[in-house]
Amino acid sequence: MRNPRRWLRILAIVGVTVVAVTLRLRAVDRLPIDFDEDDYLLAGQHYAQALAAWNWGEIVNDDYNFEHPPLPKLAYGLALLPLPPAPPIPELSTSAAPARSLPQPHFHAARLTAAAFGVLEVLALAVFDPLAALFLGIHTWQIKYTGQIMLEPLPALMSALTVLFYVKGRAEQPGRWNCWLALSAVTLGLTAASKYVYCIAGIAILMDWLWASFAVERPHAIRAVARWLTPVIVWGLISLVVFVAADPRLWVDPFARLSEAVLYHASYAQSAHVKAAGFPVWQPFVWLSESVPWHPGVFVVSLDVWISLLAILGAPRLWRAPHQRVFVIWLVGALGFLTWWTTKWPQYILILTAPLTVAAAEGFRGLWAPVVAGLRRWRGGGLVEASATPEE
Repeated sequence: MRNPRRWLRILAIVGVTVVAVTLRLRAVDRLPIDFDEDDYLLAGQHYAQALAAWNWGEIVNDDYNFEHPPLPKLAYGLALLPLPPAPPIPELSTSAAPARSLPQPHFHAARLTAAAFGVLEVLALAVFDPLAALFLGIHTWQIKYTGQIMLEPLPALMSALTVLFYVKGRAEQPGRWNCWLALSAVTLGLTAASKYVYCIAGIAILMDWLWASFAVERPHAIRAVARWLTPVIVWGLISLVVFVAADPRLWVDPFARLSEAVLYHASYAQSAHVKAAGFPVWQPFVWLSESVPWHPGVFVVSLDVWISLLAILGAPRLWRAPHQRVFVIWLVGALGFLTWWTTKWPQYILILTAPLTVAAAEGFRGLWAPVVAGLRRWRGGGLVEASATPEE
């Protein structure tokens, strides 16, 4: 075995992925039906019916659940496509209790699709940092909302890939456009076509990129400014094109439909349903300070609070690493948004669990490194003492 470290890393990636698969399959089987699962399964039924009939007009103009982009619901529709049609799920109000039952095997197939996206996110992070991926794999909020029929799994995956591709591109070829940055732009477009709020990852990249490249370019003349901004503009344009291409609703009257969705979210944030929940400004920190408090017997481990504490310790270490500073910007920016935004449903913290676990892994290393160094000094000192002791 010529490179044992490489094989150990491969084994770590495989092991973390197996853990993620096991925990998410357990969640798929054991979690009760939750709020919104009926909505997104019904949306999947709509798209499955339209796909089966090759009715692209219905896909483009379907306005059920119009406030969210259709890509995750299209993914559920593809999962339902091989199955025999089931009776349409009754439409309930947003404040209604979760459905008591949903059609099988459609319900299970859609949940497995969500779990697959969740596992892929863990796998992608494992290639970058297996320890961070382990923390993401066991995070109970991440398991819950990637084990149910929710919008979260696909944009969480795409936003993580967006940042990971960016970090890879900036580290391998600093200051140069490359295929990794192009992939980052593509996945950012897919992120926007999945759920708008996850584009906070793109804003973090934009801030980090302009900041880091400004120090190199120091643009003062017009040509220097153009050279500084051109790669970022190209990156943004690619993501915009992919976003529109991956969101069929925007193929017709894009500005009106996009503004309709944005205005819906602004109105919903002030709705009676949100106000009745009564969540305080600091509620996101409450979610991060505890594991999922519901569903006893579903989660094997509950270490979320320790992951958050490790992230606090690790964030300064990440900030000092130039190519990983974007994770801190992403984490702080997402926390700031969640604190400011009135709607504070627990699934929203998935916009930051990826950078949270990267910071937690760095925090763990910061605690472990002095222990290892101390053990080495102790062993070395003990050997020196033993050799220096005179015979009696």
